[in-house]
Amino acid sequence: MKTCAALLLLVSLSAAAQDPIPTIRATASEVLLDIVVRDKHGKPVRNLKSGDVEIYEDGVRQDVRSFRFVGARETVRQAVGEAPAQPSPKATTPRPLRAVNLICIVFHNLDPVSRTLAIEAMREFLKNDLPPQTYVGMFMLSDRFTPVYPFSNDRPALLQALNNVFMMRGLDFAAASEAVLTASPNQMTVSTVVDMVAHTSSTTMTISGGEVAGTVINGAEVGTGAGANAMRGNQAGERRDFSDIDGMRETDKIINMVNLLGPLPGRKSILLLTTGLATTGDPDRFQKILDKANGVELTVYAMDVSGLTHTSTAQAADIALGRVAAVSRTQTSIDSGLSAAKEKSRQGDTMNDAVRNSDTQASLRALSDGTGGFLIANTNEFRKPFQRIVDDLEIHYEASYHPTSERYDGRLRTIEVKLARPDWRVESRTGYFALAEGLQPFEIVGLAVLNTKPLPHAFDFRTAAYQFRDSQSALSFELPGTSLAATPHPDRQTHALHASLLALVKDASGQVVDKYSIDAPYEVSDTNFKAMQAGAVSYTHPVNLPPGHYTVETAVIDREGGRTSTNLMQFDSPEQHKGVSLSSVMLIQRLEPATGPADASDPLVVQGKRLVPFLASVLAADAKPYVYFAIYPDQARTEKPKLHVEFQAEGQVLANQSYELPALDATGAIPMLIRAATHTGPCELKITVSQGNQTAARTLSYRISDSK
Repeated sequence: MKTCAALLLLVSLSAAAQDPIPTIRATASEVLLDIVVRDKHGKPVRNLKSGDVEIYEDGVRQDVRSFRFVGARETVRQAVGEAPAQPSPKATTPRPLRAVNLICIVFHNLDPVSRTLAIEAMREFLKNDLPPQTYVGMFMLSDRFTPVYPFSNDRPALLQALNNVFMMRGLDFAAASEAVLTASPNQMTVSTVVDMVAHTSSTTMTISGGEVAGTVINGAEVGTGAGANAMRGNQAGERRDFSDIDGMRETDKIINMVNLLGPLPGRKSILLLTTGLATTGDPDRFQKILDKANGVELTVYAMDVSGLTHTSTAQAADIALGRVAAVSRTQTSIDSGLSAAKEKSRQGDTMNDAVRNSDTQASLRALSDGTGGFLIANTNEFRKPFQRIVDDLEIHYEASYHPTSERYDGRLRTIEVKLARPDWRVESRTGYFALAEGLQPFEIVGLAVLNTKPLPHAFDFRTAAYQFRDSQSALSFELPGTSLAATPHPDRQTHALHASLLALVKDASGQVVDKYSIDAPYEVSDTNFKAMQAGAVSYTHPVNLPPGHYTVETAVIDREGGRTSTNLMQFDSPEQHKGVSLSSVMLIQRLEPATGPADASDPLVVQGKRLVPFLASVLAADAKPYVYFAIYPDQARTEKPKLHVEFQAEGQVLANQSYELPALDATGAIPMLIRAATHTGPCELKITVSQGNQTAARTLSYRISDSK
């Protein structure tokens, strides 16, 4: 058994000035909700009245205070600072829930020449002033639907990415979509599987939550040269031979694209840059694709990047029909050769292909028209159709209401918009998280995790709260090194870890009064990786809270492992103590240099050093912890305060010492650091400070393991 070490190293620390932190308070705000309404044909409804719309928040109908139609270009004018024509009623702190627009640039079936044309066209498109909350992502549609550039609203970065888009490596779909998954609080499902035998659990997370032209945009006449006709005729014959296989593959690609993009939030518009689309000719299968796309609010704007050419896609059908007619004229002949007999037997296939597969623009037109978009083809002038797409994105209604609930508790408030007519479709934000300040994407993911029932717990982590004087507290968070998954990078001889943490401090009524968050990627060298796993990742956050009972709800997202975990902690901020008093007593594992500007509000930063607490109650046998606390004498008394420290192991007093205390620091406190005594098994440290006939005491319990 390890012998007890004497209580050593009584150190006085001069604490920095401690200014109070303002508590987060908020009043109820007006909600400005963007609403898009389309009829059964996908066209926007322009004559909607406020009585045609009902808005529900958390199932409670809200009083719509204003309702107006916002036409094309108005949202852009508002974005650059111009006042709207009909301003909404004045609100204390308006919460705009703007429509989220996703533009998916999809490259499909392109050769080296058409690739250049597609890039030039998209550079022209990105010159447009896109509405606020518009994100653009880039994808390749081949045998798989692959993201190559994540959703972004950074125009310079998007233009730069276009230069190398066909050389980019594929991305993980969830990673590419992170910006938009958090743009609107959609449905999130967290599934936890618990193994009761092995006492393990695993968690997976899934986030689900203008005027339409019905005709092709024609830009030029097409050529009718014999050479062009012959070329198209040969292509028609080749397509006929493989039409069923090609058609099935192509429609499977479209289905995969719809399935992947469908769960994303917001209004989803696809710019399909292609040289044509083959189908199987099965109208039921194609209609199911359209129904699926419309069901997930997905609009396709197909663009034949062949542009202005010397051949017409319609001519291909004429060539194939001509071949059918020629075969028909030989039906009465009885001396035809083998090749002629083959053509006669496949006359029906040729006819079918002439109707559906020779004109590859026909399927693009049907896909666009059937989802509320339009086809851009047979033109080299793209500015006008691109402007129409942008106009489509901007048209919406704006409704305002004052939420009946005035609590900012971090919960997801669901929004449902109901329309007077059942054949109309509505698009709007599905809800918002009730916090008084703006949120970063990783914070919204953390809020979604905290709104999951039951709360996930895929790995362990610890939280603690320490009290000081004048309602000042410090929160501490500790992630054991083994809790986070690590991805090895042999080429760099490192391991990558990535943790995102969100903590909400709520008062007794459930109101959020403070928030702490951090998104921290790490890259640890292979030589230090084992030591990192043996230790822990720690964060601290100072708070200033009035006396009362508080709850800390914390979510941690393991980015590399794709796992989430939560915990709840409760603590009390005590009433201001009269007379001599003590802060919380805490175990300190190490002292680190405090980086950056001095934070006078952080009680765990003293004399340029940051104190890193031990949150685990069981320490290794070779641990050499410190004990930290602060003494606050009663300055109205003349007696000098005295310190008494008692150490017990397994119920027996092994050390009992008293100390004379140094003078007060500039803040009127005496910060203390003591080397903690260690003894294998349960240990308890009792700190008592006395001043005249006044005393204050705190105890600290911990355990020393018999192994390192």
